[in-house]
Amino acid sequence: MKKPGRKPTYGAAIRLARIAVGLFSKPYGWNFKAIEESLEISERTLARYVSAIRSNLLDWRGAPIVEVTGTGGERKLRLVSSMKAAEASSYQVALLYFSLTVLKFLEGTVLEEGVEGLWEKIYQNLSLTQQTRLSDLERKFYAVPYAPKDYGEFSEQLDVILRALLDQVRLKVDYAGLTGEGRRHEFDPYSLIAYRGGLYILGYSHRVSAIIYLAVERIRSVEFIRQPDGSSTRFIYPRGFDPAAHTEGTFGIVEGPETKVELKIHSEQTEAYVRSRTIHRSQRFSHRRDGTTIMTMTVRGTTELANWIMSMGPWIEVLKPASLRREIAQRHGEASRLYRVS
Repeated sequence: MKKPGRKPTYGAAIRLARIAVGLFSKPYGWNFKAIEESLEISERTLARYVSAIRSNLLDWRGAPIVEVTGTGGERKLRLVSSMKAAEASSYQVALLYFSLTVLKFLEGTVLEEGVEGLWEKIYQNLSLTQQTRLSDLERKFYAVPYAPKDYGEFSEQLDVILRALLDQVRLKVDYAGLTGEGRRHEFDPYSLIAYRGGLYILGYSHRVSAIIYLAVERIRSVEFIRQPDGSSTRFIYPRGFDPAAHTEGTFGIVEGPETKVELKIHSEQTEAYVRSRTIHRSQRFSHRRDGTTIMTMTVRGTTELANWIMSMGPWIEVLKPASLRREIAQRHGEASRLYRVS
């Protein structure tokens, strides 16, 4: 006797609907891993959902309106495109424009000039119909940068850095620390990184024999290192280098020892705020009967994490590690004394 198939539940129907609705806001697809984490389901459950969606969500020709792209960990679920070429082109150009608005903090630098030049060339090659559809983009797409740094005075340094990145040229860098102390580095630049409104160069310092970050605004001077014949000193870009490996596990870009962190969230509003964001890739949540929520993560370095915890005020409490709890308690105590009424 044939066993009956698994009957769909109310929860399953809601999750299927969330996948379908989510795809409309993700024209380039939704990564399988991201769907599993968002819906808190297993890989096997997602596979069953994808099969159900492809079997039941069909267009007027009877063909599935969703498709699976990629392989392995790169698999994505996306809507089958039915846009005309001109519409797709305008749509893609609009997305490009929005991406460029994120770089507004680079005003006054060679990076801004290069980006604006690229945009002008792309826009001029569009048809009149496409240009009409893309009118008022500066009002339709707007980005508010997070505490952006002003790089207007660093255009020359950025020009040298960009050329060195492209040509793999070693640099001589005069670098000021947080308190102004100077250090000179012979530096092989590997990556230019944008992080929270700031620019950083990730590369190999021959001074400390390690890969480090340099904040662009702290570079007092930078120049190419020349050979006796006047030619630039080239370096071989390391095979297998991946900038993501230097941020994986960190809370930002400042590295440190691996630390297991346990936080207690005391407010439902704060929990909703934190859950809606990827604060850290290893974050996990567990709800307690008293209405609080425990958030755990494993990070490499707690310097930037401590600043984030302080920004959450009294709504997030550090439970572990004890050293971080003491640090946050001391900071709150010092802040409290500043506002003590005599």
